This record gives sequence, structure tokens and C-alpha cells, in this order.
Amino acid sequence: MRPLSLKGHERALTRVRFNREGDLTFSCAKDKKPCVWYTENGERIGSYDGHNGAVWDIDVSWDTSKCVTASGDLTVKIWDAELGSCIYTINHQTPMKSCGFSYSGNLVCYTTQKMTKNLSTVQVRDLRDGNQMAEGAESFFSTQFDVNATTALFSQMDDIITIGFESGLLQQYDLRNPDSPINTNEVVHRYSIQDLQLSPRGDFLISASRDKTAALLDVNDLKKLKQYKSERPVNSACIAPNRDHICLGGGEDAMQVTQTAVSAGHFEAKIYHMVFEEEFARFKGHFGPINTMAWHPSGSIIATGGEDGYVRIQEFDEDYLGFTYDF
Repeated sequence: MRPLSLKGHERALTRVRFNREGDLTFSCAKDKKPCVWYTENGERIGSYDGHNGAVWDIDVSWDTSKCVTASGDLTVKIWDAELGSCIYTINHQTPMKSCGFSYSGNLVCYTTQKMTKNLSTVQVRDLRDGNQMAEGAESFFSTQFDVNATTALFSQMDDIITIGFESGLLQQYDLRNPDSPINTNEVVHRYSIQDLQLSPRGDFLISASRDKTAALLDVNDLKKLKQYKSERPVNSACIAPNRDHICLGGGEDAMQVTQTAVSAGHFEAKIYHMVFEEEFARFKGHFGPINTMAWHPSGSIIATGGEDGYVRIQEFDEDYLGFTYDF
């Protein structure tokens, strides 16, 4: 593998994403400045300046015209992806943890954290409605929880969102019925859901958890199809677009491994066969836990972001591209 190591963040990475074509890589970290890079050579194009706290999540619309960021400074910002200018700012009383665009790019969802008297919420707004995006306006979909919602994404077009919680619970809501979830899975994970990602074809979800597992779920009913076990907490997981492969990344918290060797922290990214749940490859690179990862639309590249502040773009060798699983 021939990795590019991108140094543009001063603190730990929280999210990396590719746009639909894969020519651009978007990243955010705990250092206030989300960045965009050329995937081909790792050149940094620029950053989105405006946040005053850690940026926990970033997403880009299907046509790369807009991106959205969620920050600990109590705001979600909608940006012009090309110009870097802020189009809208959504304020809340507590930090924002995750955000994402719908399939059409017209809706944006985000999660807020539980703090003092404020419950955790998941909210959805329509970017086409100026009234919803105005200062102090209410979202058209909002639901509250006693436990922190750590991540949320649109899992079926613009209609259904899937939410992961700090307790390990997974729920799906239909935007037309915010009162009660349509599907729930409370047995697949025992600890916090760190990441949720949709498969490129939209038929599966993969969840990463601090209980040292990742689970492949049916997008229609949240039924567990497969589960992948690791030796350390799993912070992120992604599904290959062109092969039956899963990649997991994680590792012990940096605080717990400062007195030990790098190898003891299990900072490698691990590739599993989707069907057989067996690990068959791994690659190193980060000097700390892997916090986030994304598979390139071509299937030949993986981007990872770590606690060490680096984004690494790993291009697979011919050995992997020609690999066939023996069964």
C-alpha cells in the first residue's frame, strides 16, 4: 500500500468523507477548521473557517455543492462547498455531535447532546424552506431522548433516519411520524455506538461500537446479519463498494496506551470478509487510535483519520485488488 499522509489538523480527527466522485476528501477534527483535499495527491484546497470549538462531524451533498458541519460550539453550519462561505448557521443550547445530508441533499439532520436540563435531540431541517433556516426557527422534525444520541444518518432516501445511542441502542424513525420509532435494536451492541455508515448500494448499515464489535444490519428493519469482533473498541467501520469486504478501525484510548508500545494499542485498520466474518488483512500507519474511516467510491482507496492528527489515504496494491477469498 502507498499511503499519503496529510497534515492539516492540529488535533485528533473526528471524521473523513469522500464526495460522490471521490476526487475530494473532506475532514474535520477537534481544532475548529474542517478541511478539503484533493484525493489524488493530498493537496489541501482550503478550510472552512467559522467554528469556535471542536468540529465533530462533516458531510457533503451528492453534487458537492454544499457541506454541513456539527460542532461543540453549539452550532451546525451549512457551507458553500466550493467558495467556503457559510450559508446558514443553526444554533442550539448544547453541543452538536453529528450531522448529515439526505439522499437529495435538501434535508439535513443533526444530533444534540444531553446537558443540564436539555435532553439529547435529533432534528431535521429543509434547506429549501427559508423559514426553517432563519434564526430561532424550529425544525420540522425533532425528537428527544434521555440518553445521548451519538450519531444519525438518512438510511432510506429522504424518509427514514437511523440513530445510534450512547447506550448501544439503535432506532429508526420515519420523518412523517416523529412520535415513535418504526424499528429498534437494543441487543446487537452493549456500549456506545461510535459510527454508523450506509453501504454504497444503500441495502446495509454498519455500526461500530465501543463493545469491540461492528455489526452489519439490514437497512429495512435493523436486523443483525453479521457481527465482526475486534480486540479493541471499534471507532469506525465502512463497507467496500465493489467487494464483500468490511474495514474496521479503532484502538484503545490514547490515555490508556501512552505507557505501552504502539503495537499494543492495536491501531491497525482491519479488513474482514463480509459474509464469513473473518479478518484476512490489516494495515498500519497511525500512531494512535483510528477515529474515522471511509471507503473510496472506486473501492481501491481507504481514507483514515486518527488521534495523531493525520489523515492517511491508503491506496491498495495489486495484491489486494486481485485477492480472492479461499472458501
